[in-house]
This record gives sequence, C-alpha cells and structure tokens, in this order.
Amino acid sequence: MYKKILVLLIAVILSAPTLAEEVDWSKYDNIDNAWDGQKIITNKQFEETMNALEEKKNKKLKKQREKAIRKVKGSSLHDNMDAHKDNIESQTPLEEMEECQVLSIPVDFVLDGKPIEKGFYRIIGEKKDDGVYLELYQSHKLIAKIKAKETKDDFNQEYIQFVKLLPYNEQFMKIIFGCLDFNAYAYINIIDSLSYNH
Repeated sequence: MYKKILVLLIAVILSAPTLAEEVDWSKYDNIDNAWDGQKIITNKQFEETMNALEEKKNKKLKKQREKAIRKVKGSSLHDNMDAHKDNIESQTPLEEMEECQVLSIPVDFVLDGKPIEKGFYRIIGEKKDDGVYLELYQSHKLIAKIKAKETKDDFNQEYIQFVKLLPYNEQFMKIIFGCLDFNAYAYINIIDSLSYNH
C-alpha cells in the first residue's frame, strides 16, 4: 500500500514542471478589461444594502439570544415579566412580596403527627369560614396545612406582608404571618431527634 502511494506521489512531482510549461498565458490579455459591463452602484445603494444586511444579522442574533434565554429561563406566565421582551416591566413591591413569602425552617418538625423535614417553604395564608390557615408548599406541592390563630398584632413588622419563624421554647417555634387580609400566628412542634421514633 505504501509503495503505491509513494509511486503515485513521485509521478505527480515529476509531472508538475511539465504542466507548468504547457500553460499558455497569451489567452489572458483581456485581464485589464475584466470589470467591463459591471453595473456601477451609488453610495446610497451601497449603504442601503449594508443596512439591510446589518438588520438581517441583528435579527438573527436577537433570535439566537431569545433561544438561549428560553433554554435557561423558560417563558414567563406574566407578559410584563417575559424575559423575551425588550420592554420588561419590574414588579411593584406588593407583587414582589406576594411572590416572595418564603420561609426557611431549619429543623425537622411535626404537624398532626406527621414528621416534616426542614427546608424552604412557600407560605400562603388562607382565610376560611372556620378560621385561618397557613399552607406550606415546596414547588407546587402542598406539604402541610397549619391552622393558625388570627390576630390584630402586626408583630412590629415593617411591611404589611411578612412571614417569619421565631423561637418560642425548646419544643416549639412560632410562625408569624401577615398579609393585606389578616395577621396570624401558629406554633410548630420541633422534632427532638433523640426522643422521636420514625
């Protein structure tokens, strides 16, 4: 195999000078007139063409940018917050607070005899005929529902809407919650890892 390649390579090298000698350069005497018959364009036409090409390029880049954003962020359910729009409107402080009622519970706890792991929970307050409830969500899954006690106390909080976890004693922690409709509090029973049997 190597011999065939070597013989072919030698044949090509030896024939190269003969090919160069056979080229007839006399046929290229009209090279000076190569641009004859070409249409002359004005500066305005040139700029219009360049602008159209630039616009096409920008459109393509914008499309690629939107595709990359969708891959990372996904689409927003709210038109005014869609990351794919150039005129994104910021939320009002109230809208931000409604979406950020998140509480970090640093210990395992028990609700209605059911052990619940520590973690981050989105807290939603709900007022019903039989009282107020605090619902603990992780993502879209309802993890627990706590019956709370409604109060007029604002717990000296700076904002109308709030949720906080406060120490109460060695066995309980207190969740305080406030929204436009009501303020409430509830106690959660901390799991003592030494005495609780799973």
